[in-house]
Amino acid sequence: MRSGHIVCAICIPLLAAGTSSAQDRTLSEQMTESDKPFLLTYPNLDDSGGKVLLTNEHVVLQRLFVGPGEWEGIHSHPGNQLYVHIKGGEWSGRLGGKSEYSGIVDEDGAVGWMDEIPLSAGHESGNTGDTPIDLIYVTLKDDEPIAPGIEHTPQIYPDMPLDLLLENDRLIVQRGQIEPGQWTGVHSHPGNQIMIHIKGGVWSERRNGMQAPPSQLSEAGSVEWIDAVELSEAHESGNTGDTTIDFVLVTLK
Repeated sequence: MRSGHIVCAICIPLLAAGTSSAQDRTLSEQMTESDKPFLLTYPNLDDSGGKVLLTNEHVVLQRLFVGPGEWEGIHSHPGNQLYVHIKGGEWSGRLGGKSEYSGIVDEDGAVGWMDEIPLSAGHESGNTGDTPIDLIYVTLKDDEPIAPGIEHTPQIYPDMPLDLLLENDRLIVQRGQIEPGQWTGVHSHPGNQIMIHIKGGVWSERRNGMQAPPSQLSEAGSVEWIDAVELSEAHESGNTGDTTIDFVLVTLK
C-alpha cells in the first residue's frame, strides 16, 4: 500500500460502492488485456483483485479492502499511482521480510503517491487495526502527461475552498468539504478529472439555474470521470443532504 462520458461534473458518481450485478458485468466488458498491467493483486486476500470502479484510456480506478489482521501478501506496484484512503484500520508494512513501518493511521480522505515497486522487493502491507481498511487506487496508464501543452492549475469553486493535498508532474489532488445546503458556485472544469466521494451528504447539480434531481449514488467510495464543462453552462453542484460531504478531486495533467 504505502512506501465513460459524464456530462454532469460532480453530481453523479459513475459507480457507487454497492454496485449491482448488471453494473459489474458492464464494467467487466469494458476491461481489456491492456488494463491488466495496471491492476494490483493482493495474493493473501480472498478478494485479491478488489473491484474496478472505472477504466478508460487514461486511468484505472481499483477499490480494495483489507480486513483487520489481514496482510496483503507480497505484490508489485506499476508506479504512477495515487492511493486514496476511504476509511478504517491502521497500516503496517514489511519490505524484504523486515518491518518498514508500523501502526500508521490514515485519516479518511488521505492520499499518497506510489512509485514502481518490483515483486523482488518483497513489499507488503497489512491492517494491524481493528476495523476494515477501504482504499482506492488511481493508476495512470500513460507514462507521460496526457496534455503537456496545457497549463494546469488547481480547480476553483467560487463559494467554497479546496485544499491542495498533492501536486506533481502528473496530477493535482485537492480535497473539499461541502456543508448541508452549501453550493460550490458557478464554475468550469478543464476535463480529465476524477471525483472520489469519501463520505456524507447528497450531491445535486444546477445548470442555468435549473436543479436536477439529487444523486442516489453519494456513497463512500463512489467515483466519477469529469469531462470539460464551460463556464457558459452555468454549472454548480451542492449538498442537498443533511451531513457534510467530504471528497477528493483529481486533475490529470
